[in-house]
Amino acid sequence: MLQNYTLLLNANADTAQQGGGSLILSLLPMILIFGLMYLLMIRPQKREEKKLKEQINAMRVGDSIVTIGGVVGKIMNISDDEVTIATSVANTMMTFKKQAVSTIVQSEENKRIAEKERVEAGEPEKKSFFDRFQKDKNKNSPNK
Repeated sequence: MLQNYTLLLNANADTAQQGGGSLILSLLPMILIFGLMYLLMIRPQKREEKKLKEQINAMRVGDSIVTIGGVVGKIMNISDDEVTIATSVANTMMTFKKQAVSTIVQSEENKRIAEKERVEAGEPEKKSFFDRFQKDKNKNSPNK
């Protein structure tokens, strides 16, 4: 009788250990789905938000912007958290919060100023992966 009882306990212990493994296996697909969702949706969105925040901080008077409402204008004044733009031919002045800016188009003069400041600050040049191949192609070009 005692032997039957110990066999029964051992059998219950084996099934309990197997059940823990099946719990992990059943949660694995859900964990993979959340990981994939993070890589495909959340991470790129955070990257875009960071890039826009950097552009907003680098805005200068003279740049053109588009607001989240679709208003297009040229920056006339920048204060702490507000931007005043001139729109239309009549130069209608409108003031928006910086958070309302969705797109920034730098003027050529401001691009040169920003590049000059970047060089003076000693920041490294931002290069994409494909820029390496463009420079190599230009060096090997026979038209030089």
